[in-house]
Amino acid sequence: MERPEPGGVLWRNPLGYMGFRYDDQWLIQSGFAISYTLPLGHNDFTPEDGIAHRFFANLLPEGGAREQIVRDLKLANTDFDLLRAIGGECAGALSALPVEQRPSTEYKYHPITDEELANMVARRGQCTPGPQPNGLGFLWPVHRISARSWYEQEPTCYR
Repeated sequence: MERPEPGGVLWRNPLGYMGFRYDDQWLIQSGFAISYTLPLGHNDFTPEDGIAHRFFANLLPEGGAREQIVRDLKLANTDFDLLRAIGGECAGALSALPVEQRPSTEYKYHPITDEELANMVARRGQCTPGPQPNGLGFLWPVHRISARSWYEQEPTCYR
């Protein structure tokens, strides 16, 4: 599987508001607009106009889930810091990653037992972050649950 190319660059201004611009290669290779509100073009969506900030902030968890992640990962509760920490696991098909990091193409699925599922539900997603293999801080353990279909009765955990 070919690794996806970067679609653009996200940055923040001194006040913490985010801006975005499409990568030139993305535009040349007939990339697509990531949102109706962020149409393809060579222009910057500046932090001051707020369009990019609203789009990317809406990819993040809210309420108690957000507070839990901020607390567990010891982050400043800003949209940019949260994207930098968990942007590879945003809602939807878009990943927000540091410039030097590329999306992983390795996925591991395994069936889980009823007991494992019950334990995950009881913990309500509470996990303890662990050190990254490269020593650059902490990696949030990712668990996604996918039930194949109601009649197969076999939940699957993605890590």
